[in-house]
Amino acid sequence: ARQLFVRAVELEPTLRRRYLAARAADRLSDLPAVAREMEEVLAAAIGEGDRWTQGRALVTLAEAVLLRGADVQAAEQMIDEALAVFEPDDLEGRFRALRARASIAWAQGDLEKEERLMLEGLELSREAGRKDFESEASDELASVYISRLELDRAAPLVEQAILLAEQSGSAEARGRALRFAGQLHLQRGELEDAAAALEAAREHLSEARAAWTLGRTLNFAGWVARHQGDLAKAERIFRESIRLLTTLEDRATLCESQRSLAELLLAEGRVDEAERFALAARETVGPHDLTSLATTAMSLGLVRAAQGRDEEAEELLREAYETISTTLHRSGQRDTLEALAQFLRDRGRDDEAAEIEARREGLLAEAASAA
Repeated sequence: ARQLFVRAVELEPTLRRRYLAARAADRLSDLPAVAREMEEVLAAAIGEGDRWTQGRALVTLAEAVLLRGADVQAAEQMIDEALAVFEPDDLEGRFRALRARASIAWAQGDLEKEERLMLEGLELSREAGRKDFESEASDELASVYISRLELDRAAPLVEQAILLAEQSGSAEARGRALRFAGQLHLQRGELEDAAAALEAAREHLSEARAAWTLGRTLNFAGWVARHQGDLAKAERIFRESIRLLTTLEDRATLCESQRSLAELLLAEGRVDEAERFALAARETVGPHDLTSLATTAMSLGLVRAAQGRDEEAEELLREAYETISTTLHRSGQRDTLEALAQFLRDRGRDDEAAEIEARREGLLAEAASAA
């Protein structure tokens, strides 16, 4: 599709065709090409007074800025500008702007805002008659509830997303919906079902050439393989994810795959390699990505503990929990509390560990009551 749009631009370089060619690069997650080409499209759209193209170019650039540069402020400004130029009846454009704003809310740990935005997105997608958009909004709502450990609320949304994706006929939508199904199974400890869903997601996303979503899917597949005890397979998958995301110049997901590989290498006793990837993750993570700031701090803390650098390790593990505790990401809070509690127990600090474990149990009880 990308080559066809580029060829069409060569034959008749209209602004809409230039936008579609750049948008095809976006669908392939070719972030450098998106940034380069969409900037040119935006300038031309402003010059011609084409609000339809201008708004879409702004949203696409906002998404690229968020993934590539982790610049939340610039992305927010672009989305504000896009919403100001979209016509009230441009439901597709407004949905894409809401979806981009929800991604920013996720990075900032504001799950309440993301939930609110995607509920609005569901209404817009239904009004527009876009089943692929409705599937995507259902996916994102499910992701909010999975992160809050409200799994019973996530399950019907995942099922709905899969059904809508099938009806839409979009391979990318099917792959994305199956990825979230895999995440839900993983959180429930249903490893065989998780592996099957993520493998199916991988096939659909490869067909659609949705590289960024594929890279994220591989990250979860790596964790499934690790929990199944197949460490060699997990390492291969994490490294594949890192190669793919590095090529795309992504930061948002790359740091997660880097720190996941670090923890795997640490489990195998390969401490020096683990340190290299844990440090790389800390360099990659964006300054406003609270979730990954917490997870990468935790992973480096685990490495420092293995190196006997206990003071630094404890500082990092506590920093990880303090960072994620300001959000509603209960899954991240649970993981950071477990890591800190184990660190304390391993050093004979059982009373302190018990206090941390009690906090974890309270967190799980809170999630159960919310669901």
